[in-house]
Amino acid sequence: MGRFDSPALTKEIKQVRQEVHGGRFEFHCHSRYSRGTKVFVEGLPSPKEIIAYAKRMGLAGVAISDHDTNKAWAEAKAEARKQGVVFIPAMEILSSAGHIIGLGLTEPVRRGMDPLDTMDAIRGQGAVCVAVHPFDVQSWGIRKFMDHADAVEVFNALSLDRLGNMAAERRAKKKGKVMVAGSDAHSLDMIGTACNIIDAGSIDEVLVSLRQGKVSFERNYSSLPTLVEWVRERLFSSYPQVLSYINANYRGPKRWLARNMLNNYVFSGHEKWESLAPFGLGIATAYSAVKVIAYY
Repeated sequence: MGRFDSPALTKEIKQVRQEVHGGRFEFHCHSRYSRGTKVFVEGLPSPKEIIAYAKRMGLAGVAISDHDTNKAWAEAKAEARKQGVVFIPAMEILSSAGHIIGLGLTEPVRRGMDPLDTMDAIRGQGAVCVAVHPFDVQSWGIRKFMDHADAVEVFNALSLDRLGNMAAERRAKKKGKVMVAGSDAHSLDMIGTACNIIDAGSIDEVLVSLRQGKVSFERNYSSLPTLVEWVRERLFSSYPQVLSYINANYRGPKRWLARNMLNNYVFSGHEKWESLAPFGLGIATAYSAVKVIAYY
């Protein structure tokens, strides 16, 4: 171990960074309790694993924002107390217009409501509502309704097309909104990719800083290999459900092709798929450009 690898020095460096720049907070990550529809498994790590990893990465706090559930809260809160990490109870709520994160919630918020009603329900708990990935290529964002949120996620580490982030930041600046970032982490190695820098040591201090706009953030994207491996792990863990969906909804050549692609992706080496990932990203970027241009 070299002199720059000593635990004491590492701890000192982290303390200095926090004193000068504030603590690093992750506002957007998912545990194993986040579930998909066609692909059942979405988030991979347990709440305990997330908190422990955040501690190892030197994060001051983390919000586990699972889709429409608070099942992670109890486990995460207990582990955060042990680790000395600020845990922010959160949810990524599906409104009738798209996703909204509530930071600092005390109880779940019902999904499917009008976005303005969803924001009212979040604020009714003294929490902060964040319009996440408002212009994402998959149209899960609330777009124009972002104007009514307390803060806007203008940088999402999974929005590799970059255009969605650019559109979100452009509109947020135009409307004078508080701007934040989110890793949108679904695996451990995604956590801390795009953090927010806040001088805070408790949930209340985090929320006050957000309302006052006292926040800066990092701009780092998840890597293509990381995304390829996450998708492979999702499909592997959800294999029976995905296969059942294909058999129930596809016919003829389409079913045969879907089965073969699934088996190829899950059970073959990832190198081939990593080489194809840039091509897929190019298509997604072009599609995102069309959607953003159409919006404006």
